[in-house]
Amino acid sequence: MALTVGTFNLNNLFDRWNFAGAVDVLAQGTSTVPATYTFDDEHRRRLQLDGRGKLLVSKKPEDTDRVAERLLTADVDVWVVQEVENIDVLREFNREHLNGAYQHVMVIDGNDATRFIDIGILSRRPIGGVTSYQRVFHPEVPKRPIFSRDLVEVEILDSRGRKALTVFGTHLKSKFVDFTVANPVAAAAEAELLRTRQADTIVRIIAARMSSRQRYLLCGDMNDTPESPALAAYAQSGLVNALTAPTEIGAVKTTVELPASPAWTSTFKGAGQPRSFDLIDQIWLSPALVPRLKGAFIGRRKKLARDGTDHDPAWISLDI
Repeated sequence: MALTVGTFNLNNLFDRWNFAGAVDVLAQGTSTVPATYTFDDEHRRRLQLDGRGKLLVSKKPEDTDRVAERLLTADVDVWVVQEVENIDVLREFNREHLNGAYQHVMVIDGNDATRFIDIGILSRRPIGGVTSYQRVFHPEVPKRPIFSRDLVEVEILDSRGRKALTVFGTHLKSKFVDFTVANPVAAAAEAELLRTRQADTIVRIIAARMSSRQRYLLCGDMNDTPESPALAAYAQSGLVNALTAPTEIGAVKTTVELPASPAWTSTFKGAGQPRSFDLIDQIWLSPALVPRLKGAFIGRRKKLARDGTDHDPAWISLDI
């Protein structure tokens, strides 16, 4: 059986309407000020702020359309998607933007209390058991769950209802640091330590659940590169990076010099710094799955800065 599996960060797929807002007066010694809001639809009014007080709104329609176009172009059987607010918005996205291409849709609310972004599954294949590991703790951080979002385990079934593949999907701690904090360097180090502990915990969970003879993969937005110290546990555990030499589907239009290797899904240009191209969206294979890998692909964006999202989708083809 041929099976394609991919990962794609949809970038803030929120269940909210865009609206116009205005602050009525300037703040005077307080962060609370009167404001007015104008909604396109008075029957659906929802305001939500993230942990920094920023108003969260839905994606622009053109960005949502472009993300959907990129998914449909890739034509993948099973997607692990990140930055989805809830099951309703993913169902609506599948129904209205993907023409119902995926019969099986899954989202479990995770731990993100700042942006409310979760991990979702879009699958043409039947889904069996689904497990969330959001309530797992690291021994060095016993008082709060180690995953700032989640780690999910999903069984992908064949036409007879038998397990064909186990998929682990995750979204690790971001490298983003709010440079208004007192010590940005310390904050960046703390974020890296959390990613390291998250990766270590994932490896520990997989080792308890799987054997090297079983077919499984780990994928998602790792927010770090495959060779980074934070993700060292992956290769050390025997997982194999499936995206070392991917085939590019499409081409980005830019005058910027692109790296020789196509193994990148994210690009960033810091002030006064050279542009970086990193593979932060990854797919790792179990030893038993490696011989069944038939191809690896990255769907290239049209615009370098962002193309509906600032991530590129990555997927693999398996013979199962």
